[in-house]
Amino acid sequence: MKKICIFFGGSSSEHDISIITATQLANNIVDRYEIEKIYIGLDNNFYLATKINDIKYYEDKSNIKLKQVIIHDGAVYQKGAFSKKICDIFVVINCCHGGVGENGDLAGFFEVNKIRYTSCDALSAHICMDKTLTKSILKDTVPTINGELVTINNYDEKTLKIDKEFPSELIVKPNALGSSIGVKACNKENYRDQIQAIFLLNDSALVEERIVNMLEYNQACIKTREGLMLSAIENPIKNSSILSFDEKYMNSNKGKRKDRIIPAKITKKLKDTIDTYTKKIYEKLDLNGVVRIDYIYDVDKKILYLNEVNTIPGSMAYYLFEQVGLDYISLVDNLIENATNIKKFSYFDSGVLSNKLL
Repeated sequence: MKKICIFFGGSSSEHDISIITATQLANNIVDRYEIEKIYIGLDNNFYLATKINDIKYYEDKSNIKLKQVIIHDGAVYQKGAFSKKICDIFVVINCCHGGVGENGDLAGFFEVNKIRYTSCDALSAHICMDKTLTKSILKDTVPTINGELVTINNYDEKTLKIDKEFPSELIVKPNALGSSIGVKACNKENYRDQIQAIFLLNDSALVEERIVNMLEYNQACIKTREGLMLSAIENPIKNSSILSFDEKYMNSNKGKRKDRIIPAKITKKLKDTIDTYTKKIYEKLDLNGVVRIDYIYDVDKKILYLNEVNTIPGSMAYYLFEQVGLDYISLVDNLIENATNIKKFSYFDSGVLSNKLL
């Protein structure tokens, strides 16, 4: 029997948030679809977790006892001597935030194994995970904040340039990690310390000029049969210079949060600008599924900048679509209807091996 398979977890700083998103999804669609839940452990192996409905089960990672499975040729098999088939996969809903789940690795795995999935393809996902690469591709589409990519190899050269050319106020963030982990407001005196801290988590750090007097706006987009559908725009309310991981995820349930304004109280001109940028970004990067675009607005200069592109946003950004009349089930229906097609890997006999060239 073909089933909807929900993948979640994975070796990522957002592992636990992924568990919440997947559990929320399963609870909402269990009466409409036949599902299996595939948990990706911190070891990046696959485990069958369909019967686990309590997120507290995953608190003690050392005490998780689930049957390991393997994914092959569009199906799920129990790992073992006989590799009993559990189910064929109709489509995968990827709930893995960050790490191998969001950076394109998992998408590539699905493609090789002839599995349809609801998120961006491997190339688009990889581009969006790399903040510097995203900005480079979109620089002619949407304004981006001046920044420098710092690695271990170019550390001396780049920090010297930052010291000479950048203002005192800076933002330092992992270049390809996702969420708000490792993001810190810094200045010329302490930004190197944050770069070194990021090197423990990620191979590269992005140092940007910090817009002190700014507001944040987020908008999601999804592909439907009628075309692209935009969500309401939210204005996250932060208590510090940046929106921290705790403020983003730990304060309360997204649907009832008091730390965000939905819809954002903005002018029609700014709303139209955000709407236009979101559609252009979605189309230019050839995105798929639910994608949330995060923006930074310079209050003094009245300029809207791209912050980042989230290809698998927390809770699938359903709370933003509810504001424009798209309920949770309809959102999932659209995801499944517009899942990526199975890619064709073709071969033709060139005859080169028949020539005795060696």
